[in-house]
Amino acid sequence: MTDEQMEHLVTRIIQRLQPPVLVMVTAAAGYRQTIRQRLSVCGQTLHFILDDDITDSAEWQSLGKVLPAGLWRETLPPEPYRALLLPFLDYPLAAALINGTLSSPIARRLHETLLNGTPVLALRYHCDPDSELNQLRGAAADSAYAGHMRATLARLAECGVTLCSMNELLEQLISRQEAPAGASGPRRYLTVTDIVNNPTLATIPGSLLTDAASDFVKNRKI
Repeated sequence: MTDEQMEHLVTRIIQRLQPPVLVMVTAAAGYRQTIRQRLSVCGQTLHFILDDDITDSAEWQSLGKVLPAGLWRETLPPEPYRALLLPFLDYPLAAALINGTLSSPIARRLHETLLNGTPVLALRYHCDPDSELNQLRGAAADSAYAGHMRATLARLAECGVTLCSMNELLEQLISRQEAPAGASGPRRYLTVTDIVNNPTLATIPGSLLTDAASDFVKNRKI
């Protein structure tokens, strides 16, 4: 087996062992192709919920598993998700969540996700009046309504929704894969399984590896 084949195999094993990330794609316009390209190379196993109103559903289907509409409209699947991403959170959806107006299936599934404690990461471009996208559209940042929008969006964090940029979102996903800071007590040696699950563990200064894990790291040049 060549190094390239081995690398591909390890990548597939890691992806299968990690819980997938659920992505809710709604119809808000702006940056769609750019966001899709960034997600396509994020290195995560992605599952998608595609809203009925979007016109580019075919372009999302190549990035991961698309959940059947007949399934997610009723409830989320029982599979655990590491995080839920809202790349196109517009202000009406944000306000509906804050106000408890859960009239759409997307809003109800988002409500369900927050209730079960899954981290929710949302891009701020479409809902934030101060974002570059909304400034290009002519939003008056000093208007009274812009201030009202900011006050509403500030309450999202209280609900468990983290507003962020694309770079911040990807960094959050990576950080959630890393092991938590070391707790008190005896230090545990990392096994081959640990390294396969998260290769970055081998690069942490002071990491202790079993002999088999050490050989695996040397052979894979991690």
